Amino acid sequence: MFDDRQEKLEEIRAQVREWAIRELTPVSDRWDREVEPKFPGELYCRMGELGFIGFNSPVEYGGQGKSNTEFAAVIEELGYHDVAFAVMCGIGRLFTYPLLRWGADHLKTRYVADCVSGRRVCAFALSEPGAGSDAAGLQTVARTDGDEFVIYGEKTLVTSGDAAEVVLLFCRVEGYRKISAFVVDTGQPGWKARALERKLGIRASTTAHLTLDGVRTPAVNLVGNFDDGFKIAMATLDGARISVAAQGVGVARRALDESVRYAKKRHAFGAPIAKLQAIQWMIADMATRLEAARLLTYRAAHLQDRGESVSLAAAQAKLFAAETANFCVDRAVQIHGGYGFIGEFSPVEKLYRDQRFLQIGEGTSEIQRMVIARTILDGSGN
Repeated sequence: MFDDRQEKLEEIRAQVREWAIRELTPVSDRWDREVEPKFPGELYCRMGELGFIGFNSPVEYGGQGKSNTEFAAVIEELGYHDVAFAVMCGIGRLFTYPLLRWGADHLKTRYVADCVSGRRVCAFALSEPGAGSDAAGLQTVARTDGDEFVIYGEKTLVTSGDAAEVVLLFCRVEGYRKISAFVVDTGQPGWKARALERKLGIRASTTAHLTLDGVRTPAVNLVGNFDDGFKIAMATLDGARISVAAQGVGVARRALDESVRYAKKRHAFGAPIAKLQAIQWMIADMATRLEAARLLTYRAAHLQDRGESVSLAAAQAKLFAAETANFCVDRAVQIHGGYGFIGEFSPVEKLYRDQRFLQIGEGTSEIQRMVIARTILDGSGN
């Protein structure tokens, strides 16, 4: 990690930064203040056109063919400017990765290129009202009807689910003991999607509740084999946790930058507050934790590029980076004082709300600790 790859990653971040400053920053606050949840379709398509969504997807399926490490740099920089858009960008990978690894050729051909290009909005539907962290407890059921399956159930907390045109959906198939995964086209009879309201943060990224009452999908839309769904979901979430960790690095970096900038210009007791030891110690702690989070995150992405198991590394990176983002933003608000509490004066107010998602999405911090502890106790840690 300490060679010319760092220069390449900075080039990627600079590319994303240029776009974000030009097109995202001017409208970021407006999307945050929308009273009704509204999916930012034009900006999502733009991220697809620029190759961000499919950055680490194969060229033959419309992607950029870059590494997972390079994709982490894209997500980090998006997270620095507005973590909601980093979340949306990462969801494309949640949908396409299972298709690329386990899906039949016709599924890859039909769906992947459109999704990584942003022409088609996709989603990943795993959580249910009674089965969040306990994914094995889901109750949505698919029943056989000729060469189709008819699906009944509910999904909730589905990122981009209200705007999605296609969803990777996990359910139980009658006659099979475990979970299966299907590609489901939305907008058909029995499909109902409702955007959830009054979100604490990442408001530009919509979150939906889905109801399926007799929704149909062809049997050939099965991803992998029957009963493979849990395995597919868990392997996909390993990679997604690296993405969330990168978001955390971006948020923490923004919090540090805003704090340094403010501490240098804000005067108290006749000098910049940057001269105060209390402020210096907070900034020192922020910078140190940020660097540790960055190393854990890019190490996990590097291991993924090498084809190694990343369950432990991804959980460690996600846990530490998410909690680092929380720590750094909390310190940033403290450094800004009253100005940090008011969004009109400082972006750290929005950062404070947005970062809270990172300790929940793609598995809570408690779930990450369970994964880490079980891996170590089973003797399979590295």
